[in-house]
Amino acid sequence: MTPALLNNRYRIIKPLGAGGFGETFLAEDTQMPSSRRCVIKQLKPVANNPQLYNLVRERFGREAAILEELGEGNSQIPRLYAYFSEGEQFYLVQEWVDGVTLSQKLETSGVMSEGSVKALLVSILPVLKFVHSKRIVHRDIKPDNIIVRRRDGVPVLIDFGAVKETMGTVVNSQGNATSSIVIGTPGFMPSEQAAGRPLYSSDLYSLGLTAIYLLTGKVPQELADPVAGEFVWHRHASRVSPEFAAVLDKAIQFHPRERYTTAREMLDALQQQGVPVSPTAPSGAPAVPQTVPVAPSGRGNWQKAAIVGGIVGACVMIGLATSRLQPNSPPGGIDAGSFYFLADSAFKDRSNADNQLQTLKSAGYSEAGQFWIPDYPNLSGSPLWQVYVAKFRDSASCDKILRDYQQKKPDAYCALASKDRSASADRLVSGEAGSPPSQVSSKPSPEIAVRDYYTMINSRNYQTGWNKLSAKFKREYSENSYSSYAGWWEKVERVDIREVTLVEPGGDSAVVDAAIAYRMKDGRVVPDSIRIQLVWDARTGSWLFDDRIKKSG
Repeated sequence: MTPALLNNRYRIIKPLGAGGFGETFLAEDTQMPSSRRCVIKQLKPVANNPQLYNLVRERFGREAAILEELGEGNSQIPRLYAYFSEGEQFYLVQEWVDGVTLSQKLETSGVMSEGSVKALLVSILPVLKFVHSKRIVHRDIKPDNIIVRRRDGVPVLIDFGAVKETMGTVVNSQGNATSSIVIGTPGFMPSEQAAGRPLYSSDLYSLGLTAIYLLTGKVPQELADPVAGEFVWHRHASRVSPEFAAVLDKAIQFHPRERYTTAREMLDALQQQGVPVSPTAPSGAPAVPQTVPVAPSGRGNWQKAAIVGGIVGACVMIGLATSRLQPNSPPGGIDAGSFYFLADSAFKDRSNADNQLQTLKSAGYSEAGQFWIPDYPNLSGSPLWQVYVAKFRDSASCDKILRDYQQKKPDAYCALASKDRSASADRLVSGEAGSPPSQVSSKPSPEIAVRDYYTMINSRNYQTGWNKLSAKFKREYSENSYSSYAGWWEKVERVDIREVTLVEPGGDSAVVDAAIAYRMKDGRVVPDSIRIQLVWDARTGSWLFDDRIKKSG
């Protein structure tokens, strides 16, 4: 029951909606002369744990400060008026945007024209550029979270995911506070976000699917082809030009490296079609650090199949504590001059560099990137692609992160990249000074292979899952029968991936521990903790499940 006057100030007018994280109300501020209307979001932590309450409150305060900064810095993001806690629940008081969501607009007016959707993208992409410049991923872009403001027709981006994640704080099996939830909406979020590792391009993926929804009137689940492993939407939008369709197709690629890496890049692609920059774009917004563009590469069958991981039913509950570096972000435009970088590896072949870059990003290193060493002649005369973990303003900042990163990769080092050929590389290393970065295998990480396997199972793509089993595994655990294998999985509603940890890396074999839970169709939840032996299959270019040891559960 909500009190008549919240915080002795806000009078509830009517409820606006409810969800798994709480309720939203339209209210009026009784302490303002105008009785200003506002939106109040009532949020309740998922864990009823007094020990966590203070931690959640502290995190809630930090996220509220970010929302305040975003709303003050951009007119297309609602302003935060206040935040407070009351009765073990948390409240955000935000600007009320008088308008209609894109979902409501589609219901009343039908599908939108190409010109209208282009104009919408051109108006909202600068907002995302601004958000990403603050090192924030929205994580829940969808038609319901973009409101077309009535007074000026400008789209407004609402309902950021960070506060929701804070409400999902729990204590994991190691006694550490972590988030128990994945933020996003099934269908509109990509697979890396469903795995708890959102990137800037994850927002662009969601925006691309939102645009396709406006053009076709169909949600992603209606357009997904699990056999082809892609969204089949062109035939539902026959009047869309090939050029605009190509922009949207790139935005919704399964693999992040095949999408636009920044909002600016996607906006530039639209501008090349003659679409003007929106006059509502905020001025003076800081630039997002640019990653050196990577060339698109063909998707393998296992990757195509895994695309439906972004359209799995209900949000997956995973106890995932993603380890991410927090470097000092370099100023915009730093690529034009000099910068310090934490080197991971270097490759003669760009495709290998692309693969390693994606491995780093999938592991949570969102600042990772790459560059062509000859562009910075002070480093080396060798024509190599340098993959780095992050960039820094100074060597001290890089050195601080290097000490931790060397526990994962002993031959990592910091160096200065400069256009000045005579500048010192100022390399900081451990062990032998000047040792070159090692060549790293281009194989996908075993942890990602395990996550992708269960993503395929959740999408009911059993045939692809069957193909990911070695002959030994099929014989010992599935009676060498696909029908037996698929029949067992048909009893499972979905698999919750709680934790995947690499135990023993190797060249053509690896050992991975997986903590999962089977949500059975009969309502039972069956936890399982298993150790999986993987072998590399050079013929298919993928990891195969070769053996499993049940640990507990």
